[in-house]
Amino acid sequence: MLDHDDLPFAETRSPLPGLLVCRRGLFASVAAACAATGLPGASPHWQERRAPDDGFTIEEFVRSVTPVCKELLADRSQRGQDRYLLTLAAFAVRLATVPVPESREVKPGHRIGSNHDPEPFTVLHWQLERGIEIAPHAHTYGNVVTLGLTGSALVANYETVAPPDFDSQEDFVVQRTVEQVLRPGDVNLVNLERHYVHGFVAGPDGASGLDITTRIRERRRAPLLEVGEAIEGGLRQFRARWRQS
Repeated sequence: MLDHDDLPFAETRSPLPGLLVCRRGLFASVAAACAATGLPGASPHWQERRAPDDGFTIEEFVRSVTPVCKELLADRSQRGQDRYLLTLAAFAVRLATVPVPESREVKPGHRIGSNHDPEPFTVLHWQLERGIEIAPHAHTYGNVVTLGLTGSALVANYETVAPPDFDSQEDFVVQRTVEQVLRPGDVNLVNLERHYVHGFVAGPDGASGLDITTRIRERRRAPLLEVGEAIEGGLRQFRARWRQS
């Protein structure tokens, strides 16, 4: 019996009629799988970028990911959005230094500007000073990849336990589905079917990042989420209500 581990890498032999044995290195196998499934990691543009510190500019990022985005946007189901967001995030984490655009002050200690607008997504650049909070708010028409750039921020995502009614004035129950420290290069994903409420609190050194937002539904006002007391016995569940922004 021929042990395939004795084969040199990438050499093919036929120990029995009709049987081919080939040993490949791990990275060759992964590359072949990517190419076979059409994943963006197999694109020639990515293969050209070999240096680990060789990142995308904003312009290169938009140019590279736009054709993939337009194809994936056809499926707006939960799973389709997951695939879209994970693909977009895979490109976004390759961004190098992102210039700080002209920005406006939303409130003291919170500034926001734009690195790209409007198609197929907007790239909003936010800056938070130490301890500044962005209140939990619902995303009702656009899903989001949030990418940390500098500093750190505590990010929490919520979703309603019952189907959401963004116009409700009654109390309801939410579940905190994600709680993470967002650092440079980390991502947080907002799917319109889950994790669709998020909020931030900047760490001791402040924080900045990008919100890459893709509109897939009709635009509507996004309410803020007021999170109340925890529900005993619930898995990270809280009483809550909407507050129109």
